[in-house]
Amino acid sequence: MPDDGKSGWNLNMPAAWILNAQIPRTLQYGKAECSCWTTGCAEFDVFEVLDSGNTRCKSTLHGNVSGGDSDYFDRPTSKYIKAAVVFRGNDIVIHLLEDDFQFGSSISGATIDSLFAESSVVKTSIFNVA
Repeated sequence: MPDDGKSGWNLNMPAAWILNAQIPRTLQYGKAECSCWTTGCAEFDVFEVLDSGNTRCKSTLHGNVSGGDSDYFDRPTSKYIKAAVVFRGNDIVIHLLEDDFQFGSSISGATIDSLFAESSVVKTSIFNVA
């Protein structure tokens, strides 16, 4: 999430998000009757910087079930980060990974479980969507 030094509307504001595939086929913003937001579509902002050049990065779930809080982590402006997003039951778990974590061509359930062991937690956010 390097700081590119630019400022102004929608500049130097990195974000990674997940958008329901129905939204671009209907409407993301605008008239509610043309959208699927109220019937189950959602947007999940995994990481989002809300102000140009800000170092606070947060996560938010938008939709007919929403979640988020004022918790944030400091945006690392001098390096890239690795993260895992796990959808488990009614929970969405975001976990920042150590720099040396290696993703293979697949990942086992045991590896996912180990990511959330107390000893390996760098930063974890949990959203309950029930």
